[in-house]
Amino acid sequence: MGLIFKSWIAWLALVLLYLFATQPVASLLIQSLERYPVFHPEQTQPVEPQAIVILGGGLPRISPEMSGFRPSMYTLERLRYGAWLNRKTGLPVLVSGGGNRPEAAIMATSLMNDFGVEARWQEDQSTTTWENAVYARETLPEELQSILLVTHGWHMPRAVLSFERAGFHVIPAPGMLADTSSDSFRISRWLPSARHLSDSERAFREYAGYLWYWLIHRR
Repeated sequence: MGLIFKSWIAWLALVLLYLFATQPVASLLIQSLERYPVFHPEQTQPVEPQAIVILGGGLPRISPEMSGFRPSMYTLERLRYGAWLNRKTGLPVLVSGGGNRPEAAIMATSLMNDFGVEARWQEDQSTTTWENAVYARETLPEELQSILLVTHGWHMPRAVLSFERAGFHVIPAPGMLADTSSDSFRISRWLPSARHLSDSERAFREYAGYLWYWLIHRR
């Protein structure tokens, strides 16, 4: 009986691994985190934003061709969107990210060199989303309470929770949202890949992180 049970467990694990490595399942998990709508700069807000906060998305990468470091792929996507929002709104920008090679400094350099936007503030102490919020509150002027928060859509729930608990009025500006178009059935969408498995893992990590933050930082 024990051998049969273990066999069923092994097969179940393989089936789940396969499903999480497919595009439809991974997309469903990612889209379930994208709870906030697209931000439209032309719309009037109940509370007008006073600054744009762009969150770092990973450790900077060595860039031999440019003799320095470059932002990670996720960070670069956020910078591009944040720069666009800056041009649309004229709001000042804070970049947030620490680490051994402070991410904020590399973000500020990329923001200027690649997008022509100057970061007014750099928060370079944080290593987690929660710390992004805590140290951003220490960095920004006390009278600045309302922010446009820029990060990926799948990261936004945890980021909003963190920044609201830090005392900000948060206007989510989620970027890089998943494609929700409904394609016809294609067998290729059900072929497993490491990329889709990584997407599923990211979604589970975000859910776990959100739950952890909510539990340990309850008021």
